[in-house]
Amino acid sequence: MIRQWMNVEHYRLHCIEEWPDSPHKEAVLAGIRSALESLESSSLAPIETQQCIVCASRKTEATVLMFPSRSQHSPAITRLAA
Repeated sequence: MIRQWMNVEHYRLHCIEEWPDSPHKEAVLAGIRSALESLESSSLAPIETQQCIVCASRKTEATVLMFPSRSQHSPAITRLAA
């Protein structure tokens, strides 16, 4: 039963993350996180964590590419045609 409640709270978490940023959103998210922690700690048996696709995709680190600066181009390219 606790696992089902945790799934519902986790679903609510993802729904509310779509809301526009506001103090109300932050308060609701804090409440959901608190509820998830309470449900986890109140469980007598260890709860196996199932990771949803949304949470799994957040764990991957973003790759940042650096483009060369404009000052590295050849002087032959900058000549204007007559």
